[in-house]
Amino acid sequence: MRIRSKNELSKRISGIKLVQKDALNLINIVLNNYDKYWHDVKAISEPEKNKFVRSAKNTPLEKLLRLINDKILAPHDDIIPEFIFGGISKRNHIQAAYYLLGFQRKRTKLSLDIYRFFEQTHRNRVFYFFKNKCECSEKASNLLADLCCVPFGPKGSKEEKVLARGFSTSSRLALWCNLDLFLRIYWEAKKYLKNKDVRIAIFVDDIGITASNTSKADMEGLADKIEKILLDYDPNQKLRLNDKKDIKLWSDKRVEHLGLSLGRNKITPGAKTKSKKDRVGNKLKNKNILPEDRIKLVKKKKSYKNYSNYIKSMKNEN
Repeated sequence: MRIRSKNELSKRISGIKLVQKDALNLINIVLNNYDKYWHDVKAISEPEKNKFVRSAKNTPLEKLLRLINDKILAPHDDIIPEFIFGGISKRNHIQAAYYLLGFQRKRTKLSLDIYRFFEQTHRNRVFYFFKNKCECSEKASNLLADLCCVPFGPKGSKEEKVLARGFSTSSRLALWCNLDLFLRIYWEAKKYLKNKDVRIAIFVDDIGITASNTSKADMEGLADKIEKILLDYDPNQKLRLNDKKDIKLWSDKRVEHLGLSLGRNKITPGAKTKSKKDRVGNKLKNKNILPEDRIKLVKKKKSYKNYSNYIKSMKNEN
């Protein structure tokens, strides 16, 4: 990457539709009006959990972040390890679920997720990524970190800056800033469950691990080791897991991950999706339903069918 200055950043994000002079002007406009260009999306934020979704929609900041995401970060997606699926191009939650199936029978699944993942990725870690991993100058690293981070808590707080949940750059940066951590988790699982056909799929902050001939107690032990890795990863920043932890044997009634049901060698929509589909089907049985409502329900039913077909089609890509 090796961006040395604001001027060089403007060259990297420029193109046919945005000449370098206009790109530099865009950066300066954003820097001069940064706080005016983003807000908290109250409807989907969770203040009780200190999770605030940020939006820069229809502002110069949105345009600049999109350019940084598309032209600075996305071109490096092809070097991301194969067990990471969230936040990068051409990989999704369905592929992550298929990746967990493995080849051997009698499998056990462990699901974990990192507590307030974006909020736990502090600005200093974003700066470190650009400075030490991308070999950007200190000035450029500070510039990029400031563009992609906002204060923790509701807008207006004076707390330490963290990755902005909702910005287009955040998923990729959360991945890159914590890639060493994910690799440690990967190798720990491989070592701890050696010769058990371990499969690990990380989708943003969700960690899924499956293994064959593995007890629930073994998975509990692995979860403890992962938690220790998170706590010890950065002395200045203690990452931790959410309290919820899901361990299931394939012989259990239902094994789900990322909203999908895991079978022996196939993936199907999860319980919530099936329940919604069934409700739509039941409503369509009502003969007194209004024509306009029937049209909407038929479209919904078709969308669920298309989703199921899409899940099936993904099998051939894994």
